[in-house]
Amino acid sequence: MTISTSSVFSFKTAKFPGLGKGGRVQIPQHLHSQLDTSNRMRIIPWAAAEAVAQVLLGRVEAERIPNRLTVQTIDKEGQPVLMASHPAQATWVNAGQTVRPYILLIAEAQLAAKHTELAERWGALLHTIERHAVTLPTTEDHLVTLSHTAEFKDDLQRVLDTLYYTGKLYADTCSWITGPLSAPAAWTHSPVLLGQSPRQPGEPGADLSEEGRLTRRAAYGIRALLVGPTGCGKTELGKRVALSTGSTIVSLKGRPGLEDRDMIGFISPTLQGARWVDGPLARAMRLAQQGTRTTLLIDELLRLDAYHRNALIGLLDDVSATELKATLGVDVPDGRYYTLDLPGAGEVLYAPTRLLSVLCTTNAGSSYTQSGELDPALLRRFQRVMFVSYPAEAVIMPVYAKAATPGTARVAYALEVATRSMTVDQGQLLARPMNTGVTLNFLAEVQDLVQAGLSETNALREALLVTVTPFCCELTDEGLPDPAAVNALKARLEEQLRKGLLHKAA
Repeated sequence: MTISTSSVFSFKTAKFPGLGKGGRVQIPQHLHSQLDTSNRMRIIPWAAAEAVAQVLLGRVEAERIPNRLTVQTIDKEGQPVLMASHPAQATWVNAGQTVRPYILLIAEAQLAAKHTELAERWGALLHTIERHAVTLPTTEDHLVTLSHTAEFKDDLQRVLDTLYYTGKLYADTCSWITGPLSAPAAWTHSPVLLGQSPRQPGEPGADLSEEGRLTRRAAYGIRALLVGPTGCGKTELGKRVALSTGSTIVSLKGRPGLEDRDMIGFISPTLQGARWVDGPLARAMRLAQQGTRTTLLIDELLRLDAYHRNALIGLLDDVSATELKATLGVDVPDGRYYTLDLPGAGEVLYAPTRLLSVLCTTNAGSSYTQSGELDPALLRRFQRVMFVSYPAEAVIMPVYAKAATPGTARVAYALEVATRSMTVDQGQLLARPMNTGVTLNFLAEVQDLVQAGLSETNALREALLVTVTPFCCELTDEGLPDPAAVNALKARLEEQLRKGLLHKAA
């Protein structure tokens, strides 16, 4: 049994009218799959196009357990059809011969670590869809609109050519059988087909949190700017996202006066002669070029001088494999690439965008020491700008509870929240509110004082003066915290203590 080639090309679908609805529509040579290196003409496999549409429309469900992938789709009569893949045995169950095999290939690429080129091209297609502000799963109307955009058409044709040749090569080695199948208790992994996180029990759809969105995109490369007040967890968010995707993290801390050597790298004299030493940018590029999934984490972007931010503009411009070959003369797999010219080294690094994520953070507001404003030319190169707020209580309280007793943690968190409405720009006295870092310092000082013999209540009062007030209060001409602001903090702490938070039952 095999895929019916005549049915694949004679199939008709109206899902992508920008490409056509059937017939002999040629795929341009620069979009061809590397699985077949001949220069022969390629025709759109319309059954594969229908398979792509079914997945993008959310009409395909998937569940992965060890050595078995179960998939459910809808037949032309609107009835559910079950099929399965046993990747370890290269076996397909109830795969059909026209559309369903291509749905299985997409599922295997996303969920079974198979079909590398298909996984890469599918990720790029999802990336393009998101850039057009289309939410997945999408609608047929959105597919019609997308099919008329040049970028989507190119990415779709890349996927279709790869689907056809993956099926042609793989199906010949795969056992095709029919047999009874039963649906799993839940379709946990259906969102993964669309580049999203697996569905949690009872969760109806995709994770729309900052972390969920970034993690999905980082799986195939993302350029993102995280904006928010200091101490709200932007950097930690970036680290968690990187670790969740198995990335190697390369960090760069923005500061005025940073030199090229601190950012890109430098030539160092050695006994063996001059040698290039990678800085963070070059190190991240080289790791990705060597096939390592990498996250370049640039902290406090606006503390970099404008000169170095301009260097990032060039780095974040990606080029096609064709352009890379034309400029550097290197043959690389199809895809998009970043390039970095190493000054004085005579070397140009190139890295696939799917393996290199660039996450930058910057503080919000005029009270922070920053070097100018964000250039629109740099801003537009970020595929996602996310405004990160303070962590929710359910997220941060377990962290605070580890740093102190539950009662002390409750008081500290309540005080932190209260200070957000006590600032000068709110008509009050504080220069700035508490943040996560200040609260953790506060709790550490409380614990130290308790161990020294103070009661928790007195420890909270004393710790306030050496951790919270120096950060939250403006300094007077004498170099001391503003007394009125200090008294406001003291009063708010006493208010939390009167509420009984310190001794409230868990």
